[in-house]
Amino acid sequence: MSDFLLQYLLVAIYLRKSRSDGDATIDETLRRHKETLMAFLANHPELKLYKVYEEVVSGDSLYARPQMLQLLQDAEEERFDAVLCIDVQRLGRGDMSDQGMILNTFRYHNIKIITPRKVYDLNDEMDDDFAEMETFMGRRELKMIKRRLNAGTQKSISEGCYVVNAPYGYKNVRVNKKATLEIVEEEAKFVRMIFDMYVNHGVGATTIANTISAMGAKPHRADHFNRTSVVAILRNQVYIGKIVWNKKKTYPKGFRGNEKYVTVYHDPSEWQVYDGIHPPIIDEETFRRAGEILSSRYHKPYRDGTIQNPLCGILKCAICGCMMQRRPYGARKYQSVHLLCATKGCCTSSRLDYVEMAVYNAIKDELKKFELQAITKKPDMDFDAILSGIQSELKKLDVQEGRLFDFLEQGVYDIDTFASRRSHLFDRRRELKDQYQLILNKKTISESNRPDLVIPELKTLLDTYWKSDPSKKNHMLKSIIRSGTYYKEKGWAPNQFILRLDFRWN
Repeated sequence: MSDFLLQYLLVAIYLRKSRSDGDATIDETLRRHKETLMAFLANHPELKLYKVYEEVVSGDSLYARPQMLQLLQDAEEERFDAVLCIDVQRLGRGDMSDQGMILNTFRYHNIKIITPRKVYDLNDEMDDDFAEMETFMGRRELKMIKRRLNAGTQKSISEGCYVVNAPYGYKNVRVNKKATLEIVEEEAKFVRMIFDMYVNHGVGATTIANTISAMGAKPHRADHFNRTSVVAILRNQVYIGKIVWNKKKTYPKGFRGNEKYVTVYHDPSEWQVYDGIHPPIIDEETFRRAGEILSSRYHKPYRDGTIQNPLCGILKCAICGCMMQRRPYGARKYQSVHLLCATKGCCTSSRLDYVEMAVYNAIKDELKKFELQAITKKPDMDFDAILSGIQSELKKLDVQEGRLFDFLEQGVYDIDTFASRRSHLFDRRRELKDQYQLILNKKTISESNRPDLVIPELKTLLDTYWKSDPSKKNHMLKSIIRSGTYYKEKGWAPNQFILRLDFRWN
């Protein structure tokens, strides 16, 4: 193998814990694999370690694997020549699109895959077929593993086991080798208090949240309780000793083009409800009455799938960083729609139409700035000429690197000299690529800041804004504003507040 590997120098190691590793601990598995690969490098001095990428995730979703995404980005920038891993399946066993992305990145940038038993050159037809066959078999194995896991999970749930993270008031334990819950009395007393205040004293969810938070109650995955978390407790059948499954399904990032995780909630008729083996905290009669009160107080949610707030996703509270929300206050004329921060005791709210007008006026000021700039603007530097010059330098480095290999094959350079010279070329190439990206960014900013392009866009927005619906307004504002902050103190005038807007050309 050594003769074949003489052309490689910089190697990236990729480590990933797999389900097939059995009961071995995560640290033990990664340590054992890392030792094996480092020993392989020690036996091949012609290879030089670039970086180690290690993560502990399933291999079935590329978007949930940050280290692999970073490795692919570095591969596209040609920061290394090969990837060293225990076996090809460690690179992932996801769907065909994920596998295609990984293999195509390595193929197009001539990145070899090295395992202790074989080297895969994806530009070689036989190696390419072999690598694809291994990933195909890995996908089949993954599907079988997932089917077995799902079947086991379903069986455990039907027997009353609790197999996910414990809700507030409980902790995860095992009884007779079965996963279940044990009451945590310090938390359970607040659960009982929530149901008592809501059912027997008519206290609302928001007031309950503020009360128990002030008394020291703290949920498992947040800093304090709010209305939503209290309502979730009031609806959770776990507190009466039940196990509810199949309420929702979560799809990973990238599913159908979505940039975030997507959660689909099933109809209650599709839920699977079982008697749990854990002890209840609340009796069924109290839980039933809480459900009846919740149903009687139901109102149409503020978020019904349509955008009613033209500033949605744009303005954040300058104090706590939460997104400002639109909130209607009744039907009386003097109770206008407001823009508020949902954090209790934070920024004072303002009428939404006042804030919207302030944003509109800020855009008018931007238009005046660009109209003045159109008269006084100086010519920009010749970005294309600079970028072309950098590309020429990169091509020269490619030629020099080719000569290095020739000198190595002819015996003019030994391995140490070859490695030293190529390391220098690598550093120079990285420096030039960084310069190229910097100039490219400056060119992009300059082009987005051209008055002849921005002025027509701003004029069109200002002319059509008040004729558009909230959704269209929101789309137009987001096309020119990255983000913004809102600040107002108690006692300020109704139309007195501070806005800071980050326009996309700044």
